[in-house]
Amino acid sequence: MIEVEYLPITASEIPIEKDFTIGATYSFRFLHNERSDFYTCIILNSDEEILFTTKICYARELVDVVVDGLQINRLIIPLNPQEIEQARILQGQVVNKLLFGSDILLILGRLVEV
Repeated sequence: MIEVEYLPITASEIPIEKDFTIGATYSFRFLHNERSDFYTCIILNSDEEILFTTKICYARELVDVVVDGLQINRLIIPLNPQEIEQARILQGQVVNKLLFGSDILLILGRLVEV
């Protein structure tokens, strides 16, 4: 298996809010929708203002738009490191409780200019 960096989150911790420094320091709030079995991520600044919110989908960038005040300099992509070759086929599938934090990690990709 290849070595990767990732955000250390598991399904058993959710709901949780953790601070990560990725370009700047932001609070990442992870929630689980029990009814439909999917996860969301809310990114907040140091003033607790919501900067971005998204549903977590397999092989799709967590932050896929430019947002004022959000200076994340790495790609964050939910992937199973053992399935990187198959990621294009599975791209866009909703990440559920069975897979989040066990098989599927929030991989930190290459540095990007912000």
